[in-house]
Parts: sequence; structure tokens; C-alpha cells
Amino acid sequence: MARALAAPRPAAPAYQPPRPGKTILYQVLAEHLETFLARVEADQTRNGLPRFVVRELRAFLACGILARGFSRVHCTQCGQDALVAFSCKGRGFCPSCAGRRMAETAAHLVDAVIPEVPVRQWVLSLPYDIRFALARIDEMRRPTS
Repeated sequence: MARALAAPRPAAPAYQPPRPGKTILYQVLAEHLETFLARVEADQTRNGLPRFVVRELRAFLACGILARGFSRVHCTQCGQDALVAFSCKGRGFCPSCAGRRMAETAAHLVDAVIPEVPVRQWVLSLPYDIRFALARIDEMRRPTS
């Protein structure tokens, strides 16, 4: 009896590194950030931006850029090497890092924190004073560059 040959499986899509320099958000920020920061500093009627905001904006410009640092990874199955750029691990501005952190946090909460009951939606809300205090604590814990 003749055995039908199975159709070949399509190859898994090759890793495509993110291209942050191509996004409109990146281009606008790269072009105007320093001018914006200089104007905010020059405005005597305001206190300026908090350091953690400035640090977050500058880190976004370095996120995913190979020239700012990378790791080389090797696949033992296919023998290919790839360069993976370092990320900013930002919490509030970088869409890529914030999305990844949001997904990881949600998975942790569902797997380890929220009890095994039917839950459709959950919300964590903190008073503004506590939010600002937590932002300052995070600012103090990060190394200055």
C-alpha cells in the first residue's frame, strides 16, 4: 500500500530584530528631545522635569540599538548566530519594554497571586501620594549615569 507523503512543514519565521529607529515616536524624540529639555530647563516659571523622566526618555533612544550594546546568541539546532540588542527595561515610555513588562506581570499575577476563582478583570489602583513616593523610590534605586 502506498503511503501518502506529508506536505513539508513551513519553516519557522526567522528572527526579525526590532527596528526602533524606524518608528515615528523614536524619530520625533531623537530629533526634538534635547531642544525640549533645554526649553524646560530655561523656563523659570517651572521646576523642570524629574530626573527619572529625563532618564526614561534618554534610555528609550538607546533601547534596541545594537551600537548601544548587545548579546550574541547561538542556536545549537540550526547553528545560526543572532545579535540581540539590550533593552531599556523602561516602565512608562518605551512601548516594547512596557508591553513586555505588562505581559510578564499579568502572567505572574494570574499564576501566583490571584486565587483560582473566575476573574474577568482586576484593577490595582493606588492614591497619587503613594504613586509619587514609589516613583521616587525607584528613581533612588537606579544607578546614575
